[in-house]
Amino acid sequence: RVLHYTLVFQDKIWVIGGQTLPQFAPAEEKFYADVWNSEDGKTWTQVADNLPWAPRCQIGGSAVKDGKMWILGGGTYDTPGKPQRLFYNDVWSSEDGAHWTQVAATTPWPPRQYHDIAVFDGNLWVMEGYNAGNRNDVWYSPDGVTWTEVPATPWAPRHAASVFVYDNALWMVAG
Repeated sequence: RVLHYTLVFQDKIWVIGGQTLPQFAPAEEKFYADVWNSEDGKTWTQVADNLPWAPRCQIGGSAVKDGKMWILGGGTYDTPGKPQRLFYNDVWSSEDGAHWTQVAATTPWPPRQYHDIAVFDGNLWVMEGYNAGNRNDVWYSPDGVTWTEVPATPWAPRHAASVFVYDNALWMVAG
């Protein structure tokens, strides 16, 4: 499994989704819509499988807000059996990892993968990413439904940056 989404929630490490890339590492071609967690990083429990959201990966950063884990967009990488990448701009949340609610089927931000997400200043954030080229847009939402774009971002388009909260500010590094 590669490109999975990882976060910390309720004092556990959570691994969500992901896929195999048989063209780079021998494995059965598989796309995951599952959730695992661990209290120690050594012993893992599968919380759910075949969830209602499409299998996905390529989400950087993490979003935990209002006692819920959040999935914001994502997609899948092309493989020999599925040579077309998929891109999503939907929003899902869960209080337990087993039961997920679709908060938004689509959003005003374009579908993307290799983007970064965060929670800062009471909002969910979606930044940069890739879909037919790199992006430099930034969006925020208090609830996952209503989104506002931050105009005129000053950096070059990119994907796979590092986004984190530090010293009461939202940071983006490299990409």
